[in-house]
Amino acid sequence: MKYSDYYCFFGLVSIILGLIGFFRAKSVPSLVAGGLSGIALVVAATMSWKREVTGGVNWGYVLGLVISVLLLGRFLPGFLKSKKFYPAGIMALLSILGIVVGILGLIQ
Repeated sequence: MKYSDYYCFFGLVSIILGLIGFFRAKSVPSLVAGGLSGIALVVAATMSWKREVTGGVNWGYVLGLVISVLLLGRFLPGFLKSKKFYPAGIMALLSILGIVVGILGLIQ
């Protein structure tokens, strides 16, 4: 498994959690934010795959790293305040892993 595969997984989980938030709580912001961040993470994974073949600066990892930092900034305070693992804890944990993956991918 490549580091870039994680961003594809993270993006799909973001989309699914956005859909769950929409259907459970009728939350349009959850749908939009989950969908947009998920699509952006899948794009980052695709950019990473293509750059791994051609070489040079891997902007896919940069994009995935930035999105992961932004998502962590959104979900970590909510998790620390509520202590509820779903959905804030899940997204905070996935964001931390996304940051690690981005750094490792850029170092590689």
